[in-house]
Amino acid sequence: MISRRQFCSGFSVAAAFPFASRAVSAEQQNPYPLTVNHALGETRIASEPARIITIGWNGEDAVVAFGFVPVAMPRRALFESGIFPWVEEKIGTARPVLLANDLDYERILLLKPDLILGVFSGIDEKAYLRLSKIAPTVVYRSAPWQADWREQTLMTGLALGRGQEAERLIERNNAYLRDLAKQYSALNGKTFTFGTFSPGSAALAVYLPSDPRIELLLEMGLRPAPGIDALAGQEPGRRSGSVSLEEIASIDADILIMWYGPGARAAVEAQPLFNTLDAVKRGSYVALEDPVDVWSTSALSVLSIPYGFPRFVPRLAEAVARADGQ
Repeated sequence: MISRRQFCSGFSVAAAFPFASRAVSAEQQNPYPLTVNHALGETRIASEPARIITIGWNGEDAVVAFGFVPVAMPRRALFESGIFPWVEEKIGTARPVLLANDLDYERILLLKPDLILGVFSGIDEKAYLRLSKIAPTVVYRSAPWQADWREQTLMTGLALGRGQEAERLIERNNAYLRDLAKQYSALNGKTFTFGTFSPGSAALAVYLPSDPRIELLLEMGLRPAPGIDALAGQEPGRRSGSVSLEEIASIDADILIMWYGPGARAAVEAQPLFNTLDAVKRGSYVALEDPVDVWSTSALSVLSIPYGFPRFVPRLAEAVARADGQ
């Protein structure tokens, strides 16, 4: 995992991922054939792929950032086109096959891929072995559903023979986030809680400091609400937890950030206990409902961050101003 110290001082791919150096040094020439090491083994890629399939959360983002267009990728149901807008603007009129079930092995086989990428996915050893019989498959080096945007960028870059370019993309986003943190320095030291709610539930789901969306906000100078830190201490290794509405005061903070699916915001705001939160009462509450706002702050990538954060971070700054009574 990349520390906040590395973020602030500059990120070194070679230091964090020692096996990356081979791809970087070979990139000036034709890097193929190449081998990518990951948590489930080694994957040999014989030549530059032309038919890439992505599996899991936002794997297409990194592929597109390197100038490739997947032949197939998961459908993003909340968007009319089924494609994230930051991806759609890059691929133009190209229309990959959109997969409703990203582990539909038969359909994947029929698409004849020459590379399958599942870096931010839940692919286990059984699924990996089955997919590898179809095409070379590259997954995470951390664990299922654990890869952050930096790992996803790097692993995708290595598989595409673009290790050096991956370094540049990561550092470009690091620099962008550092600049954003300087621009909105009022965020520094403020506490926050980031969560969501499902209609009919009696609890909020909240994200803990090891979740990528929380890690990124910590890097920008925000701090978890004390109640979130306490919850993380009770559930080590977990990225999320739940807090009952009766105990909601325990996660109050300077800023409350909530993302919502259809109908969820009205449902939680109708709960009297939710409205007892100081963050809600003073208006330092940021509600994310628009699919762009929801996905660009949750499905973090080298494309979604510069697309969505220019509209997200100013809202956080407005919430801080309200928390400060301005």
